[in-house]
Amino acid sequence: MAHSHHHSQEQEAERLPIWRLLFRVILAAIIVGLLIAYSMCFQVSEGYKAVVTQFGKPVRPVQEAGLYWKWPWPIEQARQVDVRRRLHNTPYTATFTRDRRNVILLTYVVWHVDDPLLYMQSVGNREEAEKWLNDRVVDSMHQYMGQYDLSALVSTDPGEIKTDVIEAAMLADVSRDARAKNGINVEQVGVKRISYPKENIAAVLRQMREERIAEATKLRAEGQREADATQADAMVKSGQIVAAAKEEAGKIRGQAGSEAAKIYDAATRLDPEFFTFWRQLKVLKTTLGEKATLILGTNRGIFEILTNPPEPPEAAAGPKREAPAQTPPATDQSSAPVQSPEETS
Repeated sequence: MAHSHHHSQEQEAERLPIWRLLFRVILAAIIVGLLIAYSMCFQVSEGYKAVVTQFGKPVRPVQEAGLYWKWPWPIEQARQVDVRRRLHNTPYTATFTRDRRNVILLTYVVWHVDDPLLYMQSVGNREEAEKWLNDRVVDSMHQYMGQYDLSALVSTDPGEIKTDVIEAAMLADVSRDARAKNGINVEQVGVKRISYPKENIAAVLRQMREERIAEATKLRAEGQREADATQADAMVKSGQIVAAAKEEAGKIRGQAGSEAAKIYDAATRLDPEFFTFWRQLKVLKTTLGEKATLILGTNRGIFEILTNPPEPPEAAAGPKREAPAQTPPATDQSSAPVQSPEETS
């Protein structure tokens, strides 16, 4: 039965038209060609570079993003390398400063792959690259921290801080080896955190206290010098202002006295009697003041104006009036002596 079925299939294939058979062959060839072409091409994405390996050995780099060709696997294989910037924190590491102070530093590294072929040949992957960076940064940190005192890291005086100088020296040292040996471009090396062992905390606090006291003393001295200079300058200027004011006041008083003398002179010439009367009133007012009790004869001196005031100008121009006769002072009858009849006759 199976033999008869196979025989029927052969007979049916013999009966197929030649063009159908050719179509099947061409379609199969196209599918095989597409599979081969797919295995021979590869795409590099943005932010990546690629390295083509031949039987597992890196042979050529691909620097730009796009579509590329290679021999099919297992002859060649394309491995993409991430070339974007990466931030890596090194472990906490204890080191000594030049003044033998123990500090614990946490540093960071900003890096990216620059030469993918050398990178694949040397470290091969990100984990190995960061392990190499850890060792290299720690060695550089020990080298340069031993050239500076603790005050280069922690100080109240900004002029003593040398962190940027230390970081720049570490960057130059690490980046040179990283590019030459591993195809890595190190863009930045920095100190992220500073810690101290317990036995160093008291010494650090004492150093910071002393630096703050010195800075405060310096600021007080500068402030005192400025205050003294300001006070001396103010005293000089105030003396100049007072002298100028006194000079101006003397001029004003002299001018006012001259004008007052002119006014008095004009008033005297205008009506001498009234001016004399007015001056006597002022003298009387000044002399008596308020609540004054004065017992004097009113018929002499300046007090004559109380009983015999001068005539007004209108009355002075007309006929003169006779002054009223002064009434003799009354005599106290009770105090007069009693005369006898003989004396009266």
